[in-house]
Amino acid sequence: MKKHVHYALNDEIAVITMDSPPVNAFTDPLIRDFQQALGELENQNVRAMIITGTGKFFQAGGDMNRFLEIKSLEGARDFVLLAQNFMNDIAALPCPVIAAINGYALGGGLEIALACDIRIAASSALLGLPEVRYGILSGAGGTQRLSRLIGTGRAKLMMYTGEPISADKAYEIGLIDMVVEPEQLIVEAEQVARKIAKNSTVAVRHVKKCVDKGIDKPLEEGLAIEREYWAELIPYGDYIEGVNAFLEKRDPAFDYK
Repeated sequence: MKKHVHYALNDEIAVITMDSPPVNAFTDPLIRDFQQALGELENQNVRAMIITGTGKFFQAGGDMNRFLEIKSLEGARDFVLLAQNFMNDIAALPCPVIAAINGYALGGGLEIALACDIRIAASSALLGLPEVRYGILSGAGGTQRLSRLIGTGRAKLMMYTGEPISADKAYEIGLIDMVVEPEQLIVEAEQVARKIAKNSTVAVRHVKKCVDKGIDKPLEEGLAIEREYWAELIPYGDYIEGVNAFLEKRDPAFDYK
């Protein structure tokens, strides 16, 4: 049976690749294989993860034929809950996740990227949420995560018109964190992943928790979250190695935790 998603794990950096020609559409088999890959990686030492696609497509959105199978309000709710839970699983991964956007990231494809922590795009990439053109909306987190990332006005402009934007424009509005030449995409993503992997795994993961749990809270609540996670790091002891490495002018050697 063809696998629609495959992965590699090297030096505690995982690379998950969507490989479901012609457009890596958001199909049930792709979701199944993606979840299987995440499950197999769950109990392995992963300090950072990269998600990418094959060919000209990162992921081009939902399977139109699948939409035609929805015949009831209950079926619609079940479908959108499945899609949201899939994106939530990516967002909830404890390690930093980098979207390496190699080409078209439309609909569900952009929603996958939005569920990641960092987005790096090839200069040839196009990004958009075109669902209104088909009488639906981006229901796998797109309306919520895009608005939080780039602001409601810009998010509504993208979603109301359904028009895709270039990687350069996405960078300009804060949707993308880096734009690189296509042939350098994975190289650059891996360089970022390696920089992350050199640091204390538990500290990096606590940073992710601080940001994700505090971003929508009032400042005082966010600061309370920050205090608690800062204090929780002390029993792990990585700060001892980090401080000693600084004083001894050497790179720290953190164990995976």
